[in-house]
Amino acid sequence: MVRISEFGEEYLILALRIDKHIKGYVDFYYGPEKFRQIVDNEAITSPSKLLITSDNLLNKLDLQGYDIKRERYLEKLLTAMRTSIELLNGIEISIKDQFLKLYDVALQPANESELKNLKSEYDEAYGGPGSLEERLDKLRISRKVPEEKVFVLFQKALNIVRKQTNKLFPNLLPEEEHISIDLPENLNDKIKWAYYNWYLGNFHSRIEVNSKYTIYWTSFLSAASHEGYPGHHTEFVINENKLYRELNQFEHSILILQSPKMIISEGIANLANSMLFSNKEAAEILLRDFCTDASKEASLEKIVMQDKLKAKTTLFWYNFAYHAVVNKYSEEELIQYGKNAELFNEAGLKMELKRLSTPAYSKNAFLYHLGTNAIRQKYGKKPSIKEFQNLLVNPTLPSDLI
Repeated sequence: MVRISEFGEEYLILALRIDKHIKGYVDFYYGPEKFRQIVDNEAITSPSKLLITSDNLLNKLDLQGYDIKRERYLEKLLTAMRTSIELLNGIEISIKDQFLKLYDVALQPANESELKNLKSEYDEAYGGPGSLEERLDKLRISRKVPEEKVFVLFQKALNIVRKQTNKLFPNLLPEEEHISIDLPENLNDKIKWAYYNWYLGNFHSRIEVNSKYTIYWTSFLSAASHEGYPGHHTEFVINENKLYRELNQFEHSILILQSPKMIISEGIANLANSMLFSNKEAAEILLRDFCTDASKEASLEKIVMQDKLKAKTTLFWYNFAYHAVVNKYSEEELIQYGKNAELFNEAGLKMELKRLSTPAYSKNAFLYHLGTNAIRQKYGKKPSIKEFQNLLVNPTLPSDLI
């Protein structure tokens, strides 16, 4: 039975109260249900009162007797909560300062020099007759998975990555852990994701797979490892088992999206597939077990090259978002920046601009790269098995990796 202190109770109730102001602020909560009921049954708390509560918690933190590392971790989480409340109160904070306070990381552009050969690398990786755009369109058609096959293939991918995770990280996961897959039928048109992990507690995740979304067979392994093993599901299960249940650390029973935890979680999930397989190994599995028509694929080597290019493409979209949100480029300047890469059409660039106009997405657009980059700054291209397991097991702040 987990024992929640008075301080822990105030912390969890504060986060749940903020969630009533900011839709989706709390991604999951599996702590005591009575705290959720208190918040659900009460009138919405004013932002000014929330600010007083957050200040009280910060002032009382050093009186709780926590070790230095946990106290620092909680201080960063409480600072993030306070910053979200300040924004609710109308306090103006620059986007760079927001990232430092919310996510414990400096928001900086990626090096443009890494993108200068992007077009020629695409030409090489996606070689063949016709223009690059024609070749890419042809592959999109041939690699698209029929809606009725998505569930079975994603389940197969989960089985593969779970087996490999248990092989590389023996005895890490409790036997009771499990994932259910949900193919929701009535999806809101605003939902633009293909996969999403909803952690439910009791070592159980529900992964929603948007089969209405365009899903390619090349994405199954990376999606299953990102959302499942050894990504989000694995991290959250271990946090619940070791940190919440064994050590009574209440802060791990709740996931606050505007917090340093998200940077590390997305970094872990982004690197998850590379921990299990080399690029070549992943390509071999995909070609053998998931490819819908191997006769339309040029070669294994090309698939490997294309997979490596995904990271550079992510860098482009990260910088595109940086110029939009931080540098405040005009729409015309952003469209021109995108066209300079000679890879993206105007319709696709405008669609991304529309997404970046929403406050939540404008922050989320940075988290994946920032998390991956923070871990790589510390450990190189990828952590060792031991280092990755340490990230899964022990609470880590982005500033711990600098």
